[in-house]
Amino acid sequence: MLAWRTLVKCGGKRASSFRTISLPIPLNHQRQSSVEIRTISKRQFSLTPRAFSTQNEDDDDEHPNRNLNIAFIGLGKMGTSMCLNLLNNSKPGLISTIDVHDSDRKKMESLQALHPTKIEILPEIRDICTLKTDVIFTMLPNCASVVETVDHLLHNDEYIAVLKNERFDNQLTVVDCSTISPIISRDLHKKIRDGQSHGLGRCEMLDAPVSGGVKGAANGTLTFMVGGNASTLSHVEDLLLCMGDNVIHCGDDGKGTVAKLCTNLALASQMMGICEAMNLGNGLGIDPTILAGVMNSSTAKCWSSEVCNPDPIVAAGVGGPASLDYEGGFDIDLMVKDADLAVGAGAACDVSLPVGALSKELYRQVKNRGHGKKDFGIMMQFLRGKL
Repeated sequence: MLAWRTLVKCGGKRASSFRTISLPIPLNHQRQSSVEIRTISKRQFSLTPRAFSTQNEDDDDEHPNRNLNIAFIGLGKMGTSMCLNLLNNSKPGLISTIDVHDSDRKKMESLQALHPTKIEILPEIRDICTLKTDVIFTMLPNCASVVETVDHLLHNDEYIAVLKNERFDNQLTVVDCSTISPIISRDLHKKIRDGQSHGLGRCEMLDAPVSGGVKGAANGTLTFMVGGNASTLSHVEDLLLCMGDNVIHCGDDGKGTVAKLCTNLALASQMMGICEAMNLGNGLGIDPTILAGVMNSSTAKCWSSEVCNPDPIVAAGVGGPASLDYEGGFDIDLMVKDADLAVGAGAACDVSLPVGALSKELYRQVKNRGHGKKDFGIMMQFLRGKL
């Protein structure tokens, strides 16, 4: 019997309770699946802060506050909002400071201006490598950036010396929210875990890519797909729920990344289908808002039709990127990168992905025409022959 575990925040961003949902999945189709739902209040859940240590979890008086020191690397469209939500939605005493790093100093300065006493600027990645860091979040655009960051951690002599001498039983957890190759993700898990054998204390990693887009990051309603040890997840799930509504443990090392690639592969084709349907409706003369309303009340309803509709008229009603000249959404560049990873993974495990491969090539054509920074809904204009 397989089990799918998800932690769900109930009742909005500042909810008073959470649900833990376990979905046992039968290994054959003759056995029926069952659903077990357990409701946990904030008092029961780990939002009652507790320090990372080897202390008994029942000893709340010993560690009334966690006062975590966090590093956040990558302040793009997603990372900036996620970092802000970590502070804005965290319970008092949970977070002490957040050290931020990005290649664009202006982004770091703008973020620090909002929380000058809580956010510190780190000009170099190696500056995060100090004893005080408990959790490192990465939200980076590609595999190479994530690998480089981890290498900075594992090959910084000063950092290693500090950990060997002083870290003891404290746990350092690296949470990678980027979308990267599952193969690379599993390799990074191993590298970080192997660091323990070199005297780096308790070092663990989670791959925790997200779904929900720029709007979900801004609203704190992301879904985290997590791969790694369940015990490691328990250390940081309260932090994740400051940035999202759902935390789904997908399995062991790299499985969160697998779930993310499959999700974005489906999204790539999904958006193409919505673009074609909206274009067909336009050609046949139906009001796009009426067509979108029908689709969102029928079997065609999906994220690309409802939240990120590619038609500018429809998008104006929900403030979608298409109403802003396709700015501020999910970049074509990133979709091409994710589709490349998914199709490559399919080839590696001998899974045919003809629709995904075709979608990838269509997105690549738009990227090659200079529209890589536009929201991927701009495919509607490409299919109309306007790009």
